[in-house]
Parts: sequence; structure tokens; C-alpha cells
Amino acid sequence: MALGAIWLISGTAFCIIVKGPSAVSAWCIWGSAFFALGWFFVELPLVALGEWVRRVPFLILVLAGGLGGTLVMALPTIIFGFYLPPGGHWKHSFDDLKWYGIAFAIAAATTGLYYEFLIHVPEGN
Repeated sequence: MALGAIWLISGTAFCIIVKGPSAVSAWCIWGSAFFALGWFFVELPLVALGEWVRRVPFLILVLAGGLGGTLVMALPTIIFGFYLPPGGHWKHSFDDLKWYGIAFAIAAATTGLYYEFLIHVPEGN
């Protein structure tokens, strides 16, 4: 249930930020794939760590989750950067950093929410 709620919150944030007529379809096509990757790289390790997560400070977990989300957004650039011919270059600007910032914020919030859900689960469950 938490996963579905975060997917909906992430989609709403994306559609508000993009403000385009096809933002909803873009989120359903691309956002779901990036969300699944983020869940795999960020949230599954949280679940796998189990009780150990309760002993890690909240701020460190949120920062690690945010960095994981940023890594997921940077994966296409990293992967396709290896396949560019030696003379080809990616053009980067500060405007590109907004997507990494959005990914950091959403992944950090998701990690914080998962942490809060885990804290409120009685021990032994």
C-alpha cells in the first residue's frame, strides 16, 4: 500500500512540475519504469536490512535514499555515455540538475516514509 501511495505522490509531483499536456502519459510510460528502478535500488535494500535500519540515524537514511534516487535518474546518462562515439559529447547545463534534484527529493521522502512505517511496526513482525 505504501508503494502505491508513493507512486501516486511521485506522479502528482512530476505532473505539477512538468505542467505539460502529456505529463500524465509521460509519467505512466517513463515514470513507472524509473519508479520501479528506484524501488529496486533504494527501498529493497531498506527492507533487506530489516532491524538494522532502526539503529541508523534518520538523516543518514534519508540522504542515502536521496542519493540512490539521483543515481537512478543518472543511469541513462551513465549507460549511454559509454556508447557515445569518442567525438560525441553530452551537453549539460544547470537546468539538467533540476531532474536530479527532483529525484533526490522524491527518493529521500520515500525513504523517510518507509523508515517511519518501519518504526511504527511492532518488533517481531
